[in-house]
Amino acid sequence: MVVCGVLLTGCGDKPADSTSSTSAAPTQNQEAGEIQEAVSKAASAAVEEVKKQSATAVAEAQQQARAAYDDLSRKLVESTKGQTDKLLQDVGADLEKRTKQLSESLKENQTLTQQLQGAVQALLGGQDTEAVSEMGELAGAKLTPDQTTLAKDAYNAMAAFVTQRNFSTLEGMDSDVARLVNSVWKGNYSEALPPLQKIYGQATLTPAQKELLSTTFDQYAPTGWKDAASSLQKGVDALKKFGN
Repeated sequence: MVVCGVLLTGCGDKPADSTSSTSAAPTQNQEAGEIQEAVSKAASAAVEEVKKQSATAVAEAQQQARAAYDDLSRKLVESTKGQTDKLLQDVGADLEKRTKQLSESLKENQTLTQQLQGAVQALLGGQDTEAVSEMGELAGAKLTPDQTTLAKDAYNAMAAFVTQRNFSTLEGMDSDVARLVNSVWKGNYSEALPPLQKIYGQATLTPAQKELLSTTFDQYAPTGWKDAASSLQKGVDALKKFGN
C-alpha cells in the first residue's frame, strides 16, 4: 500500500518545462544568419577588390602597349626622314598617322594591338613581306565597322609604302610604280591593276620581289591577276623577238 501511494504521488507530478530549449532556437538562427551575411559581404568585397586590381592591371598594360607603339611610330617616321624619295616620305608620314589611329581604336584589345605592333616592327626591320602579311591578317580580323575602315586604310598605306620602297628603282618603270603606289594608297585596286601586272611581269624581278607583290596584292586584286601579268609579259617578249 505504501508503494502505491508513492506511485500515485509520482503520477501527479507536472512534466518538465521545455521553454529553455525552444527559446535557444531563435538565437541560434539569428547567429547563423549574421554569419552568412558577414560571409556574403566579405565575398562581395573580395570580388570588388579583384575587379579593381584587374582594371588597374589592364590599364597599366594598355599604357605600356601605347608607349611601345608610340616609340615604334616615332621610329617609323624617322626612318623616312633621311630619304630623298619624297613620295616615300609622304606615304610613311600618312602610314604613321593611320596606324596610330588604328592603335587607339584597338587599345581595348591587347591581342590585336600586339599584332599591329608586330607589323610595324617588321616594317622597321625591313621585313616588308612579313609586315604586310601581319597587317593583312589584322585587316581581315573580326572588327567593328569603324575599326575595319581604319585597318583597311592602314593596310593601303602600308602596301603603298612597301611598293615604293622596293620597286621605285626599277629601270624604266618609274611612272608605273608611281601609278601603282598612288592607286593602292587611296585603296583603288582596279586602278592599280594595270601597273601592277606590268611590274609583276618584269623578267628582272627577284623571287623575293614577286613574293612581296603577291603577299601585298593577292588579298584585294582580282583572282588570276598574276597569270594575266605573265601572259602579258610573254606577249611583250614575243614582240621584242619579232622586232629583232
